[in-house]
Amino acid sequence: MEVRYVNECSDEIPKNIATKAKDMGCIKPKYIYKDGQYCGKFPAASIGSSKATRFRNAENAENNKINLGEGWVVFKSPSNVGSKKGGW
Repeated sequence: MEVRYVNECSDEIPKNIATKAKDMGCIKPKYIYKDGQYCGKFPAASIGSSKATRFRNAENAENNKINLGEGWVVFKSPSNVGSKKGGW
């Protein structure tokens, strides 16, 4: 059975996008977003820290956005203490 990846907005994430985010250190597929669609709240940073942390303003989020292609994005922590491959 094929694994499905779904984010916190209930969007199904293409496998190639999930793999790319995981290889960059994204801690969970839950925090991979369609660009501009963040479930009515600020997105969470999921690269460069051990747990996801939600941004407090749009400007900070935009400054830490990483484009994954095909309209998908992920966010790095502003402190970006380093990333390892995601463990999911």
